[in-house]
Parts: sequence; C-alpha cells; structure tokens
Amino acid sequence: MLGSVAIIGVTLAVTTGEETWHGVARFGVWALALLLVLEFLRISLEGLGLLILVNGTQDKKITLTEALELTLEGYFISQLIPISAAGVPYQSFLLTRKGVRAGWATALVLVKGFIPSVFFFFVLLGTIIMAVLGWKGSAASFTFLKVVGPLSALPICFVVSVLVIMLRFPELFDRLIDSIAAILARCLRGRAADRVERLRIEMENESHIFREALSTLGRRKRWVLARGAIFVVLAYIAEFMIGLTILRGFGYRGPTMGPVILQCLLKPILNASPTPGSVAIGEGGYIGFFAAYLPSHFIGIALVMWRTVLYFLPMSVGGLLVAKRIRFAGRGRTGSGPGDTPE
Repeated sequence: MLGSVAIIGVTLAVTTGEETWHGVARFGVWALALLLVLEFLRISLEGLGLLILVNGTQDKKITLTEALELTLEGYFISQLIPISAAGVPYQSFLLTRKGVRAGWATALVLVKGFIPSVFFFFVLLGTIIMAVLGWKGSAASFTFLKVVGPLSALPICFVVSVLVIMLRFPELFDRLIDSIAAILARCLRGRAADRVERLRIEMENESHIFREALSTLGRRKRWVLARGAIFVVLAYIAEFMIGLTILRGFGYRGPTMGPVILQCLLKPILNASPTPGSVAIGEGGYIGFFAAYLPSHFIGIALVMWRTVLYFLPMSVGGLLVAKRIRFAGRGRTGSGPGDTPE
C-alpha cells in the first residue's frame, strides 16, 4: 500500500497543474456519486455471483450479507498478500465455517475466479478480429493496445489452457504437476522439498475436486453456473465503468467500447501481478490507460480516484470486517467475562 501511495504521490507531483484543479471543479458531484454507486454495484454483483454458486449447489445456505462480507474480506486479504488470488483460500476457509464441504468451498471460489478469464479470452479474440477488420481508435489508445494486448494474452491463455487440460485431460494435468514437482524436488532440499511434495498432493486433490464441481455445475447445475457467471461478468463490467466514468468526468466524450475493452485486457495483467493489490503494476497500467484518453494534467488525479474507489474503500471496509471476525473468534476461545456466551 505504501508503494502505491508513493507512486501516486510522484505522479501527482509531476502532472498536477492549474488546469488540474479547474478540471476537478468541473468534475461534478454526479460523477463522484456515480463512482460510489458503481463500486457498490460491483461488490453486490460479485457477492450475488458467489451466493448463487454456493446456494445452488450446497445444502448449507449463506445469506446475501454473508456473501458480501466474504467478498469484502477477500478484497482486504488480496491487498496484503502477493497475487490477487490470495483471497481464494481465505474465502474457502470462511465458506467451510458456514458448513460448505472443504473441497467444494475451494472449487466454488475457483470456479468464480476462472469465469473472468474465460470472459477475457473471448474479449481478446474479439479485439483481434476487430483490429484486423480495421477498428477505429485514437493513436494513443492503439499504442496502449499494442502493449497491453500481448501482455494480456500470456495470463489469459495460460489460465484457459490449464482449465482445458484439467477438464479434458486430467491424467496429463497430473503428469505435468508430477514433472514440475520432481524438478523442484531435485533443486531443493530438506523442508522445502517436503513442502513441494505436500503442495503436489494438495494440487492434484484440489484439481480432482474442482473438476468434479465444474462437471456437476456444467451437467446438472448448468443454469446455476450460467447465472453465477453472468453476475461475476457484470461485476467486472461495473468495475470498468468506474474507469470510464472518471474519463467522462474529466471531459472524454469518445466511444465507450474502446476504454472498456482496454480495461478488459489490462485486468488479467493486474490479476497476475506478483505484488500485493497489483501495486506498481496497477498504477503503471492505469497511468498508460488514462494517458491514452486524457490530457497529462489529469492523469495523477484520475489515478487517485481510480485507486481510492476500487481498492482503498473496499479494502478499508474489508479490514474492519476481518478485525471484527478476529475479535469475535478470540472472544469465543477465551470468553470475555461472567455471563458472556462464547461464540
């Protein structure tokens, strides 16, 4: 988080001028309100997607409030630990506390995580086709697309390839895991080698459970999968509308499709970032995104709005929920005094 603040601070210092404050004054209260509404919509849609996937496949049900809490707490955890997928084991753990089977809890959260990659894959294919057919756009946006497109293809194709191999060729997937684990075991010694072996067994077990869960959803619960996928994809579209609203607030009046597509291609890069909360990668990516559509004096303040609405606000709420959960868990273990009922 400190790295993110430092990058934003430097960007503000370099780009802020008198024109910046005139633009901020013209941004409009309606645009600020719309940013908050879109963020609430994004969180709600993602929570609804999780709610549908869990309640449509499990005897133990969760409420919408619990789904929203799980989503917000996952945001907080992903800001603390490298790679945004760090929220997956935490959300799986919380689902098991609600009575969901451990393997299914992990599988359902993974299914929710794989849905955007499939969506981004089709966006990437559509963008390539549109570019070949002569898609019109500004020179700056095309320059950004030439950088982001190939970088985005790497994580998207990797995730989709793993998904296809895992589902269609499970024995090949197990052999690949065994081969990678064997190479690492030869390079490592002692406890590190033991951890690799435990991780290999865990990955194979989880892949089987994930495959079972996805097969069940695809064959017997396909409408549950479809409804959950729709809400998850809509959550990402709401996220990309936040970036578009910032552009509109600072005077961009061009087409909607271009900025949304560029954010679709940028998102997989941020998700694959090895830094907590995609620090530095996120700032760098959105500096390029805003520079493709806005004058330079708006880039820093636009970056502040983007990071605050999409990361700092949900992270703060998620942190409060995690702290509340830890406090109640501690009270349940130790008791807090006569007359209190341990939870």
